[in-house]
Amino acid sequence: MAAAAVSTGLDQVSPWMLKVILDRLQEGTTLSGLYAPIGAVLASTLVGGTLLYFQRLWVIQGSRHIEYDLRTELFGSLARQPKAFFDTQSIGDIMSKSTNDLDRLRDMVGPVILHLVRMLCLFAYTTLALFLLHPKLALVGLLPALLMPVLANVFLMRMYKLFGGIQSNLSSLNTFVQDTISGIQVVKAYGKEDAFFRKFSSASQGVRDASLKVAYYNSLLWPAIGVLGALSIALVAWVGGLMAIKGEITIGTLSAAVIYLLRLQFPLVGLGWVASMIQRANVSLDRLMELRNAFLKKDPEILNHPRIEIPRPERDFGSIRLKNLHFSFTGGPPVLQGITLNLPAGSSLGIVGPLGAGKTTLLQLLCGIYQPSPFSLSLHDKPREEYPDEVWKSFYSYAPQDGFLFSKSIRQNIELGHTEDSPYGVEKAVELAALTKDLGQIPGGLEALLGEKGINLSGGQRQRVGLARALAANAPILCLDDTLSALDTETETEVLANLREKFDRQTLIIVAHRYSAVMHCDHIIYLDKGRILEEGTHEELLLLQGAYFQVWEKQKIGSSLEEV
Repeated sequence: MAAAAVSTGLDQVSPWMLKVILDRLQEGTTLSGLYAPIGAVLASTLVGGTLLYFQRLWVIQGSRHIEYDLRTELFGSLARQPKAFFDTQSIGDIMSKSTNDLDRLRDMVGPVILHLVRMLCLFAYTTLALFLLHPKLALVGLLPALLMPVLANVFLMRMYKLFGGIQSNLSSLNTFVQDTISGIQVVKAYGKEDAFFRKFSSASQGVRDASLKVAYYNSLLWPAIGVLGALSIALVAWVGGLMAIKGEITIGTLSAAVIYLLRLQFPLVGLGWVASMIQRANVSLDRLMELRNAFLKKDPEILNHPRIEIPRPERDFGSIRLKNLHFSFTGGPPVLQGITLNLPAGSSLGIVGPLGAGKTTLLQLLCGIYQPSPFSLSLHDKPREEYPDEVWKSFYSYAPQDGFLFSKSIRQNIELGHTEDSPYGVEKAVELAALTKDLGQIPGGLEALLGEKGINLSGGQRQRVGLARALAANAPILCLDDTLSALDTETETEVLANLREKFDRQTLIIVAHRYSAVMHCDHIIYLDKGRILEEGTHEELLLLQGAYFQVWEKQKIGSSLEEV
């Protein structure tokens, strides 16, 4: 900022030296008498240019560092949010705020601040120089400029609303494009390319229309400023010319005044651009504050209790206890009601029930993805509230049904869950997940690169890669959320046999729709409408001849028909 103030001050030297040169020539001074003012012009230009280089370098570098800090903090905040936060947020909107809106803020703390300081300094220095030349010329030249703040305020108030529309439409467009590309297989399978193209055109037209309105007001603002600037020069040329004819001022004074007014056009026009960019940044700042407020509503910290000494995730830890657990999503009906359960260490639990019974939600509550009702869940005789989030999650490895795969190699996807003290390397985890045979048929094997969300794998292969990732995590509690649903009966039987053999001392929790996946579990609960309707071993539930028995009989008949 100091460099900007000095360099803009040096910019005022050249017009003043022009006045000196013209006045000395008019007085008949020889060439030697012009060396000093010419030297002053060259020196001020050289020093001012050097300072301009460094001020731009320092400010732009500073804005990039600030941008880096903001992006890093934003991504860190997003990563710390609970899943409930993303249940209510549009990913496209988050992407737009993380890119476009942060770019606007970077511009404001970089080029905008630099130009604002330069414009204000130029305006102040030029105004001072005009008054030093001749007060009357200064007043005549600056009179039209007084209309510029009023004119700019009218336009910028309208543009603020339009910028908000542009950013909002960009978020909608980003969301639509992301959904379309992610679901391109479905779009093509149903032959809806033209319909989606029309929807894209409609969403894109919203951005275009809002941008055209901004361009319209910009196209009016700049010429208006230019007209006022030209009017200032015309008035000075007229009034100053008459004064020069009368001998009240010299030709050098008139020439310097005209040049100062020409130079004044740049800060005045620049202030219009700066104001426009500030309005854009204000809109972006408002949108980012909305995201920040959403962060505060979904505080990822459990409670502000002091962290206690907690045992490392070992296989010989205590039981999992649920006592009258309730849960509902924000503003929604109860999903789980009065769940009470005791799961000893090293045992296995099967969770079954109809669609929408709350099976996946219960599993995600256990894994720490959602927060349960206060003091309704405990592990190792310690309530959930006393565990730091990262420590609680270290006890669990979770393999969801739709196991998201990154666009990396199969090995890198499995290594995501691997820990240094894990007894299972990648190859061993692949073997336990019954994926070894499949890898032999995939070019590149473990090193094969996956497409978007593992698109080049079958559903069963994707599930088993997710399972191998969970097995490599060395967590004492393994949670499978219908992870075997896409497998054939033979492969499912092989995977379950591997789990029973290798996980005899670890706790296993399985959510399944096929009851053959849970029939060997030590304890099975049947959920219905968020409540435990039946529980017991497989044999005990069959003896009850209730809901579990009825579904088992239907599945047994269906399995017999498949074999035929």
